[in-house]
Amino acid sequence: MAKFTTTDDVTIDYTIYGLGQPIILVAGYSGNQATWVAQIDVLVANGLQVITYDRRNHGKSDTVNYGMRLSRHGKDLAELISVLQLKKQILLGHSMGASTIWAYLSLFGDEGVSAVITEDQVPTMLQDDTWPFGLFHADMGTLIQAIEKLPHTKLTRLKISDDIKRAIGENYQPFDFQFNMPLLLNSAVQDWRDVVRRERTPHLYLAGGESPLWPAKHAELAAKMTKYGQYVIFDGAGHISHIEVPEMFNHAVLEFINQL
Repeated sequence: MAKFTTTDDVTIDYTIYGLGQPIILVAGYSGNQATWVAQIDVLVANGLQVITYDRRNHGKSDTVNYGMRLSRHGKDLAELISVLQLKKQILLGHSMGASTIWAYLSLFGDEGVSAVITEDQVPTMLQDDTWPFGLFHADMGTLIQAIEKLPHTKLTRLKISDDIKRAIGENYQPFDFQFNMPLLLNSAVQDWRDVVRRERTPHLYLAGGESPLWPAKHAELAAKMTKYGQYVIFDGAGHISHIEVPEMFNHAVLEFINQL
């Protein structure tokens, strides 16, 4: 493990595995680097340099009462890329990790990005006449109820292997949902569809067929918005396919990367 300090004095914890094409794995809301335990060795074995990190207020990184917005999380990702002097990296994000990637693309563009992979995250979490996949079907009028419901929702639908559960449990880090509510609220009101439409890099959208947050069809619709979009839906999986169906998840990711 290693650390760097952001320009606003937050220490970020990160880990590098292997050599080769860099791929940065960005965990979702309340998650940490350990959630990628079923991906790291497989990706390294296939010639990738895997980089994981804990976003601010997550895992072993500093918890602070500022920067609770996706724009700052996107800048943190940019600073990690700069510190490591990466070129043409692949970005893979789950849930809010995907939104972090969109924040990065919005601020810094995709010139240095080889590909994007997003897992079970919609580009906008509010439902209206132009987008049917709100969080728990929420619109602006029911947003607060949806936000309050999220921490109490079981996100998985399939049994997690004992090995994965053990690895995640051994690396458990407390997360204060109430303290970090401003970050979740900020994420919920973003609309990244303009970013999606302007992407010039290949983008794979992954979705759980039984995600409790939104219908899986969001992946197909978002892929159609993107110039080089593809999508895969994992039947029966919930919101966290990379731990529910890791073999299928890894196969989809590697098949996509091998096309680049």
